[in-house]
Amino acid sequence: METGGDAVLVCGAGPAGLVTAIELARRGVEVEIVDAAATASPLSKAAIIWRRTLEVLHGAVPVRNFLEPGRVMAGIRLEAEGRLLREVPFHQDSHLFPPGVLLPQYETERILTRRLEDLGVRLQRGVRVAEIVSRDSEGVTVRLDDSGETRTKRYDWLVGTDGAHSTIRHQLGLDFPGVSINRRWVLADLQFSNAGPEDHIRMFVGRDGMAGLFPYGGGRWRLVADGGSVASDTPRRDPDRSEVEEILESRTKLTWQIESTPWLAEFRVNERQVERYRHGRILLAGDAAHVHSPAGGQGMNTSIQDAVNLAWKLALVRNGKASEDLIDTYDGERHEVAAAVLRGSGRLLQVAMNRTRPVSMAKRWILPTLLGVGRIQREAVRRLSEIDVHYHGGPLGIEPGDRWIGRRCPDVQIGDPKISVYERLRDPGFKIFELGRSRVPDVDDRGGLLAGPGLDLGWESHVAPSGGISDEAQAFASALDVSSGTMVVVRPDGYLGPVTADPERIRIWFQSLRGRSAG
Repeated sequence: METGGDAVLVCGAGPAGLVTAIELARRGVEVEIVDAAATASPLSKAAIIWRRTLEVLHGAVPVRNFLEPGRVMAGIRLEAEGRLLREVPFHQDSHLFPPGVLLPQYETERILTRRLEDLGVRLQRGVRVAEIVSRDSEGVTVRLDDSGETRTKRYDWLVGTDGAHSTIRHQLGLDFPGVSINRRWVLADLQFSNAGPEDHIRMFVGRDGMAGLFPYGGGRWRLVADGGSVASDTPRRDPDRSEVEEILESRTKLTWQIESTPWLAEFRVNERQVERYRHGRILLAGDAAHVHSPAGGQGMNTSIQDAVNLAWKLALVRNGKASEDLIDTYDGERHEVAAAVLRGSGRLLQVAMNRTRPVSMAKRWILPTLLGVGRIQREAVRRLSEIDVHYHGGPLGIEPGDRWIGRRCPDVQIGDPKISVYERLRDPGFKIFELGRSRVPDVDDRGGLLAGPGLDLGWESHVAPSGGISDEAQAFASALDVSSGTMVVVRPDGYLGPVTADPERIRIWFQSLRGRSAG
């Protein structure tokens, strides 16, 4: 018997799926989330949450939830043969968000699952999508297998966040174009009895390949090391303790003693991406849509940011406030971001794997010199922490010459008392900041803008008695280089809409976002 018809089904309860469900639920969308695994994974997997992910998640899950169990890094140390080559500091220029926090993925998933439960949504474990029975322009019918018992149910939308081996992607018959790299990588979670300071990521350049150590705290570290080339048909072989000890001795020169090895694994890198993220009423996000090298630690972060971008748009469509055309902008914005991550992480991986003498010398001498230049340091940290990700020039722009639309909202102090602008963006809707007022006082654009879009829209006025920008908003205006009378629209995902003194441009943008067929 077929049931349902109104809810959104999220298939897969990794970070991408959990965030998708959270963001939908807090916007009033009926959502179900299922995962084929009977229990949560105890494995640490992805180890770091970068600043941009913390920013875009802050509305749904406050940053303190991740900082309390996590470990904030002071920077990265590049070392070779027991010698420090260069230290790259992570300058803390935000009062709220660090550049990155190290946290095992199982902790991240625990935090997200608890938040989902607080919203009244129960994660259904041991339930898999056995078959996509049918799909049309109004929904998707699936057959669910719940520990051997099956049921057929209709949903408005289906979001596949079920990982690199996605069942949803396979059932759609989609290609997953890309390459498999015939290289063995060693991964180990290690408990040391005498580990050193735990405030830096440590990268080691060695003749036998590169290695990295990432501190979780309490003497526990993650080791990632190049295990050398392998043939494509070589069976996978997890490392043992002796191999890990040899890597530590030969590449790091550390004398730390291993107390226990909670997790030892081998992995091989795939770099792949589906051509489209939307297929009618079925959407793909996270590893179901793209996989790449772990170099730079961008994978889980990219997946979570997929979810945040998708969910606010899907919620508007599901709640009848925008046409389905808005969903196409999810693919239009996020596909290129993931493609850029593929290119960037791929280049980093190629450098890491290259053991030729010229490249090895460059790693030891040229790279540390370059990383000693302040401008290069800052740019490297910006890219790692993903605050350079933007959608400028994307499908939600107005015109090619627009300066700010689609760019990240700067994290500055605003208001009285002054707090991060991201504290003021925690509501799930749009936000307009009025910075001064250049028009005559009896002309009030606020009512028209709030009433016109038919969207959840908050408004903050920062107007001095003189009509100029109030003191508490000067830093925000300076970061955007705007003058009095400017209105700043911020999207639900922390990216900028129009930044303009012309209210008509804002109205046009909201109307284009809603689409002609929206109610």
